[in-house]
Parts: sequence; structure tokens; C-alpha cells
Amino acid sequence: MLFNSIQFLFFFLPLVLAGFLVLQKTGKLRLVILWLIGCSLLFYAWWSPVYLLLLLFSVCVNYALGVFLIRGGKEKGRNWLVLGVAFNLGLLGYFKYANFFLDNIQLLTSSSFNFRHIILPLAISFYTFQQIAYLVDSRKVITKRHGFLDYSLFVSFFPQLIAGPIVHHGEMLSQFDKLTNHSNTYRNICIGVSIIIIGLFKKVVIADSFALFATPVFDIAATGGDIYTMDAVAGTFSYAFQLYFDFSGYCDMAIGVACLFGIKLPVNFFSPFRAANISDFWRMWHATLSRFLRVYVYNSLGGFLCSPRRQRFNLFATMFLAGVWHGAGWTFVVYGLCHGSYVVIHQLWRIKVSGPMGFLNNKAYTLASQGFTFLLVALTLGVFRADSMTTAGHIYGAMLRWNGGVFVPAYITKLESTNIMQITSMILGDFHNISVVFISLSLALAACWLLPSTFQLFRHCEVTIAKPLAGREPVLQLQWQPNRKWGIYIATLAFISMMNLTQMSEFLYFQF
Repeated sequence: MLFNSIQFLFFFLPLVLAGFLVLQKTGKLRLVILWLIGCSLLFYAWWSPVYLLLLLFSVCVNYALGVFLIRGGKEKGRNWLVLGVAFNLGLLGYFKYANFFLDNIQLLTSSSFNFRHIILPLAISFYTFQQIAYLVDSRKVITKRHGFLDYSLFVSFFPQLIAGPIVHHGEMLSQFDKLTNHSNTYRNICIGVSIIIIGLFKKVVIADSFALFATPVFDIAATGGDIYTMDAVAGTFSYAFQLYFDFSGYCDMAIGVACLFGIKLPVNFFSPFRAANISDFWRMWHATLSRFLRVYVYNSLGGFLCSPRRQRFNLFATMFLAGVWHGAGWTFVVYGLCHGSYVVIHQLWRIKVSGPMGFLNNKAYTLASQGFTFLLVALTLGVFRADSMTTAGHIYGAMLRWNGGVFVPAYITKLESTNIMQITSMILGDFHNISVVFISLSLALAACWLLPSTFQLFRHCEVTIAKPLAGREPVLQLQWQPNRKWGIYIATLAFISMMNLTQMSEFLYFQF
């Protein structure tokens, strides 16, 4: 069930919220938790009832292992921890990477054997990391006492189950005791609905519109068709904004839906295209994934408490894993290698050049660094989006071969069939496709650089747990308020979004 579907927005979510409000008034916490668990499992089973069993199996095994770890303490819990981490990574490795390895074995050995294609279970990449963090902290005896129902809701809570944020048990379990507190119910619903609508607008209006510009380019490149320089640039940067607003929209909707129930989630997306360097980008793009990797991978490898050479290896390995975590394929391997190299080069640059020369507090340098980081990230997303290294090579090769400031005819044909171009043609008459695409890209970049993030728009309402450890203030300072003016703004976004619900598309991070 998609957040941007009619079933979710007009049936599932209102019914879940109505049941929650009724049970909340009874003051019976166990009933409220059972209701949210049941609804969350139904939400997950809507995609595939079979893989619901996998989720339940994972929850039961990890809870039992957590109990053994807490009882065993720091000394006796090592074997249980090894077993738990191996269990979780084994499941993730089998379902996410088995096809990739088997395909490459067949290719290398020139052999042929039949095996059933393994379907990636929804959300396994997220709930696996979430539960590994729980097991590690259980061994350290820093998890709070809780029951099986609390743990089940922690893992399966539907607003964050499918594509994050990767929540920490310390953030969530303590909030469940307050689910029967209805003193702020009206406030939570007003704020939650507003954030949901903003996220929905980002997804169905902005992200899905950029998909119309990006997808044809990568489709043409995948089939070996001709593409020009401007096609490759338009397709790559359009995908960058598609992914940006798609993931931003999902993160907003997750926070908004959780807010309806009085639950705060951590900020997972914080205007990353305003990042001043590649390290800041990862703290802002997928903040909870970066936090998990920093605490449970980077620090475990030694972090900064080792030689400079080992520090750089730790950085590279951690960011390489961040890239490979997104998917099984050589494109993701290359993506991980790129970002692993970027963070190491950035560290060396900061130590050897920008720090000693006093560039870090220079406004002109910061602005130039921000622009360079955006270009680097956006261009690297070409390999992230491509279905193969051949397609990625075709895209990057086209960028290096100047064919003039025009689109290839096949791309123009695809563009002219879209509603955006047809409406623009009706309004403006004769126009150039290339102008519409690049004006849209420029407006999107201006919005990313100038407008506040959703967190900044609502931070005075304290609806999130904490902000990422990076970012800067927007040029335009805006704050949501519960008044008529903002009601009109939100209602307008809702109306435009509803007009675009006829064609549903998955959130891109559902694939990861």
C-alpha cells in the first residue's frame, strides 16, 4: 500500500486513526499498541502476505536474542550477538544479493543452471539495520526494559516501516508509554495532516513530473539508442531532482503520519542539496542511515581512534557500504566506490588545503563548495539510476560528446506526449522542449537552495526527535502557523496533489 494511493489516504489511514482515537480515550495502552501493531501488519501484508511471515519471524527471533543478550550481559552475550548479526545479515544477503552473486558466477564460469529469481521483500533493508542496532545495544545492556508488544510496534510501526527512517529503540520505545495521552491530539492532527500534504505534493507533483523528463533518457540509453549531450544532462539532473523530491516527500509523509498518533520520528532528510561538502551531504540525505553506519560500522572499525591511514580506510569502507546497501548490482558497487573515494578526498582536502588556508569560514568558498558538491552528487546519480554499467557509460559518454544545444528526436517525441508539455504548448503556443526542461531544473534548484526544509518549516512545533548534524539556514525564513493563510496554502497543495493521484508510482526508496 503506497502513501500516495487513494486506498491509503482515504480509507486505511482514516480508519486506523479513528480506531486509535477511540481506543486512546479508553486509556488502555495495551489495546492501543495492539491496534497499531495489527494495522501495521495489515499495511505490510497488503504488498505480500507471504513476506509478512518473514517479518514476523525476524521480529520473534531478534526479540528472543535481545532477551538472551540482556541476561548474558557484556561478557556472556558475545556469542548471542554474533549469532544475531549473522542471522540478520544472512537474511538480507540472501534476499537482496543472492541474485547478483549467482548471475555473476554464471557469467564468470560460463555455466548455466536454473534457479528461481528471488524477490526482494519490502523494507528488509530498513528493519534489518534497525534490529542489528537493537541487538548491539542489548549486549551493551543499554536497552530499556520492554515487552514483546512494544518491540513488535518498534519494528513494524507502519509510518517508518517501508523506507525509514531507521529509528533507534531508545527514541521509540519510551514514546509508546504516552500513546494514551490525548492532550495534544487536535494539534498533532493539524500538524500531521499539513506535513502529509506537503510530502504528497513533493511526490506526486514535483518528483513524478521530473520522472517524465528522466525516464525516457535512461530508457533510450538502455536500448542503445542515440542520445545527445543535452539529453544526457537533462536526464541525469532530472533524475537527481526526481529522487530528491521523491525521498523528501516520503520522509515528510512518514513524519506527518507518525505525528497523527503523537509519535516523533527523527529527521531523515534535511535539504541535502545545500550541503557544503560530501560529508555534510550524507548527514543530510539519509541521516538515520548515516547515523547507523557511523555508530555501528565506522566506530566499530576504529573510527578516528587509529592511524590516519586506517581512518581513511574506515571512511572509505563505511561509505562504500552505504552505496552497496542501496542495491545489488555493479552500478551500486561503482556508486559506493565513488562516494567512498569522495569522503576520503574531502578529508584530505580539509586537512591539507582548506583548513590550513582558512577557507572554511569564507562565504565565497562555502558557496562554491556547495555548488561543487551538488554537481558531484547529481552527476554520480547517473550510475545510480542506470540499469547497467553499459547504460551508465552511454549516458556519461554522451555528456562528453557535444552535439549542440538540442535534444535527440526520440527524446522530443517522448516529451511531447507528456501532459506537462501538452499543457505548456496550449498556454504558450510555440515553445522549445529544451527550455521547459531546463527552466524546470533551474526552478527546482532554486527551491532547494532558497526555501526551508519541512523540518525548518515546522521545527517550532517540535514534531521530530532531532535534526541532522549538518545544514544551514534557508534564504527565505518561513514558519508554518495554524491560521487561515497557511490553511489556504495547504489546501491549495492538497487540491493540486489530488488532481495528480490518478497515476500512482512507487516511492523510489521502496526498491532499496
